[in-house]
Amino acid sequence: MDLKKTVDVSIIVPDYNNGSFLNEFIESVVNSTVLPRELIIIDDGSTDETTEVLRKYKNFPFLRIIRFPENEGLPTALNAGLDEASSKYIMRADPDDIMHPERIERQFVYMESHLDTDVLGCNVRYFHHESGKDINISNFPCGDKEIKKFYLRGLNGIQHPTACIKYDVVQKYRYEKIFPGEDYEFFSQMAKDGWQFANLPEPLYHMRVHPLSMTRNIKLKAIQYIFRTRDKIWGTKTSQYRVISYYLFIRFYRSYQISAIGLPKYFYLFLAILSNPLSLFYRIKRLFNG
Repeated sequence: MDLKKTVDVSIIVPDYNNGSFLNEFIESVVNSTVLPRELIIIDDGSTDETTEVLRKYKNFPFLRIIRFPENEGLPTALNAGLDEASSKYIMRADPDDIMHPERIERQFVYMESHLDTDVLGCNVRYFHHESGKDINISNFPCGDKEIKKFYLRGLNGIQHPTACIKYDVVQKYRYEKIFPGEDYEFFSQMAKDGWQFANLPEPLYHMRVHPLSMTRNIKLKAIQYIFRTRDKIWGTKTSQYRVISYYLFIRFYRSYQISAIGLPKYFYLFLAILSNPLSLFYRIKRLFNG
């Protein structure tokens, strides 16, 4: 590990009771082609085996641990990570996921060679929590204009834990103490302020889909809040029909992802498309546009 190159990157990882996944996540960072200068894990008052797992890595020079005595919530944990980070680029990751070995290097090299890009994401490979089998690969837009159209429509243009952001840019912002929707507000404000976005087309991040996943248990009021935030930032006006149809789409789509095999799995997918057919249209459009 000591022979690997270290790049000027801080990875911020908020953790609350993800101890059962944490070892696999940290090992995916250790096994990356390059190492980050800082891996900042914020233990947000965990009551599981998180402390014991982190103790195994206490001698790792790049590991920084912030511990909260009680659970403060995701926005507070993220802001604590931003306050601690000091590298040229700030990356996000979640402790129940797995980093592709080339994720750090590929995003670092891209940012170094595309100086006009301020926020960089990538596509995601979703995998089932029990079987480990791949479910599907995301198809986020790659260009700044298309990404910003997503935020204007009330959608995320990049997958939050894939973000790599210039330090000088991210220090101008902090996560609002809202949940969920803190990431939509965070990046929408950056997009509205004119910072340049991009996504790498490759799935350089492996996202675990399991019953405790945050979006798996999302509530209608959370979707309502996200669209209110959209209307506030972008000056739009979202109908109640749009809110409910998107909520149903998220619920059915996550049920499709978490289901193992068989007819119910694809019935959930059918319901997801039926509740929000525009999502299928945009996905097909992006596929044909390369």
